[in-house]
Amino acid sequence: MPLLKGKKNIGHNIETEEAHGKPHAQAVAIALDVARRSGANIPKKKKRVARGIAKAIRRKRK
Repeated sequence: MPLLKGKKNIGHNIETEEAHGKPHAQAVAIALDVARRSGANIPKKKKRVARGIAKAIRRKRK
């Protein structure tokens, strides 16, 4: 069964992928990818900054 396109169908697509045996994180990634490809305005996940680098940046700002 093909996945549905659009932002409103992300939850349904996640359930569909999990029902087919995919892990939750992979199902979310697939559903968001389908929504983005269909033109939905969904921002990419923000990258985490390593803890040591974040501390150094904070110290430098003071």
